[in-house]
Amino acid sequence: MAELTLLVNGVVFSLMMTKPLLFTVAFDEADREGIVFFGNYFRLAHRALEQFLPTIGISWPEWFTNSEWGVPLRHVEADYVRPLRPGDEYQVQIAVERMTTSSVEFSYVLQDYGGGVFARLKTVHVFVRRDDLGKVEIPRAVRERLTVGMTSR
Repeated sequence: MAELTLLVNGVVFSLMMTKPLLFTVAFDEADREGIVFFGNYFRLAHRALEQFLPTIGISWPEWFTNSEWGVPLRHVEADYVRPLRPGDEYQVQIAVERMTTSSVEFSYVLQDYGGGVFARLKTVHVFVRRDDLGKVEIPRAVRERLTVGMTSR
């Protein structure tokens, strides 16, 4: 496990990142040059998020099909360090980077099994009401599970 230090509302937190999630690049994720198409890195990150959430106690239906609230993306960013190619095996380290009243930021590091980095990504999701997409606070039970592994220093 790797440790990530955060400052949230003036309090320093330490977040232990979970065990890496393991994947293999599929043929159809590459472009004509034989490298993963830039937009597909976000698909790879989303797959990792889908596997990560249950490890901290948030089920797939609770996050993706909740009847009261949704969590669409508000912001994404990526740094591409070296190309991924079809057949490459890689691991994803994912962590909750920070939270506000109504949003959560995840960080992703895609790397080979030796720790060499392919890419670093961030996604920011905002909690909204399903009926009108107005922002809402992160539900307490979800916030508690998102902070699993965080300890105040």
